[in-house]
Amino acid sequence: MQEWFRLVHAKNVLVRQEQELMVKAKELELEDRHSRLQHQLHEKMAVDDLKKTPEEIEEEGRILSEMLEIVEQRDNLIELLEENRQRHQEEDKDLETTMQVKGIKLVSPTQMLP
Repeated sequence: MQEWFRLVHAKNVLVRQEQELMVKAKELELEDRHSRLQHQLHEKMAVDDLKKTPEEIEEEGRILSEMLEIVEQRDNLIELLEENRQRHQEEDKDLETTMQVKGIKLVSPTQMLP
């Protein structure tokens, strides 16, 4: 029974790490896209407004809108990570309590993983 609890705990730790890495990868993708849009916008804004066509002005607005959307998505990812961390802490406390009731000592995840 003790080994089963340890394996479940180790699996949970690995799943959590995978989820966090996936979120961080998405965050990096958003940062890269934001950087490219920022560069495009900088190039477009270097042109005098009086020389811009309505389409060019509209394109600047589209770029700004997409940049704001990306910032919002990144904020949502950060919020999701924090919510997950809090939920995982609660799950760990529940597991630890259950194991203590059964007289099983919980091994730290760092001791369990290579």
